[in-house]
Amino acid sequence: MGGKTDLDRVVAYIPAEWKKELEQWAQTEERSVSWVVSKLIDKALQERRMQHPSSKVVNMR
Repeated sequence: MGGKTDLDRVVAYIPAEWKKELEQWAQTEERSVSWVVSKLIDKALQERRMQHPSSKVVNMR
């Protein structure tokens, strides 16, 4: 784990209980917490796109 990546980093502050639960989830999936959170965000964004099809991703680069 922890290799080079071309992905952007996002920092979030969450309650300790959420962190513990995410760590347990990641452990059962044999994945990192970062992977679990990334999948949750991906799912939420897909659902949002379905509800708001006119929403566009803005590329600021």
